[in-house]
Amino acid sequence: MQADHHLPERYSPAYRNFVLALLVLVYVFNFIDRQLMTILLEPIKAEFGASDTAMGFLTGFAFALFYATLGLPIARLADRWSRRNVLSISVILWSVMTSLCAGASGFLQMALLRVGVGVGEAGGTPPSQSLIADYFPPHQRSTAMGIHSTGSQIGVLLGMFGGAVIADQLGWRMAFIIFGVPGVVIGLLVALLIKEPVKPKPPQESLLQSMRQLWALPAFMQLSLATAFTALSGYGLGTWFPSFLIRVHGVSLVEAGLILGLAGTFAGLAGAITGGLLCDRLCQRDTRWQLRLPAIGAGLSLIFMALFLLWPSQQFWLIQDFHLPVAVVFFVFGGFFSAFWLGPTYAAVQTLSPSHLRTQASAMLMLLLNLIGMGLGPVLIGTLSDIFTPTLGEQAIRYAMLVSLAAVAIGSLLYWRAAQAYGDHMDRSTGEDNMSKNNTVADIT
Repeated sequence: MQADHHLPERYSPAYRNFVLALLVLVYVFNFIDRQLMTILLEPIKAEFGASDTAMGFLTGFAFALFYATLGLPIARLADRWSRRNVLSISVILWSVMTSLCAGASGFLQMALLRVGVGVGEAGGTPPSQSLIADYFPPHQRSTAMGIHSTGSQIGVLLGMFGGAVIADQLGWRMAFIIFGVPGVVIGLLVALLIKEPVKPKPPQESLLQSMRQLWALPAFMQLSLATAFTALSGYGLGTWFPSFLIRVHGVSLVEAGLILGLAGTFAGLAGAITGGLLCDRLCQRDTRWQLRLPAIGAGLSLIFMALFLLWPSQQFWLIQDFHLPVAVVFFVFGGFFSAFWLGPTYAAVQTLSPSHLRTQASAMLMLLLNLIGMGLGPVLIGTLSDIFTPTLGEQAIRYAMLVSLAAVAIGSLLYWRAAQAYGDHMDRSTGEDNMSKNNTVADIT
């Protein structure tokens, strides 16, 4: 724990901020490549003649299964070899696979290529978060993680709006090429410009032993489950938001991309940065705020997202020829509060974990978050929509998404419970550090 405080001092603030900016750029393209499938869901579904359940599988489980399960062995490689090199190779791989999606001739081919994207992206987030934990001290970590997480919001904007415009003008296939190719350049920049912080030699333990060591921490287990339940609804809603606006509110593909891109990005950026800054400040008084804040954010987002889904579709503003539903106001507030969990959660995982397990700890969190959230969320809503369609018609997607919000309520309660375990862990760690310092002083004297 002591080394945790001194490692960031090896790098200048300017270089640390540069590394953070480059990692944000990586995260931007990480999410662009995910969001492209979301905004292009309707035209791809029409061309391939697939059902909502099949498209939910394509956007969710086909990607998430390999993304989540391969995250652990890749993270172990990163902890024992080089996080920078693993990250660089991963960015190049997922970017190439995204570009190849343009040539898919059917549903099966597209599913296999999305698996390839998932394999590449498995080596993206965990090494990045572990590097940030080494570059930034604990009292700045939630803010740094919050800033890093804004890459996902920027990626949503570029993927949603940019993908919609490109698909409208050039066809959905060209969108995969235009957003896939730049990632190769970014992967090379990571390899050339990011320094790998020196890590202590890891103990000789198996992957299973490492997983058991992390899972034995009550705070880690509880916050992982809280994140997974919150993500179950979050990823599901995120996948089906464009279809909801198109089917229920009658907007066009480009309008849906612009609304979700701009509104989602504004809300997510503001929420992630606010959540990180607020958390670092509140934790100076009580470390339990590290996870209390995500609990409160999830609870508030539940209220606003329910209002967004239930607001009458007849109420909208017509700005020249642009169709803007009134419900979008609630979407903005819901997106703002739902982003509160990002920085505090990722920072908590890194702070809880021993330095030689940080990448693997992030990967374990991603395993649950993505298998339950990304893997099941879109499929759950797609399946419920198919079940509700015979009686509800186009309104089926509205109520399928509403049912999924129950998972947010569970996640909020789990976060609040995890806050106590996290605070207890930090109190013990502080006591051990103080005892170690006192023993060191006694030895010197």
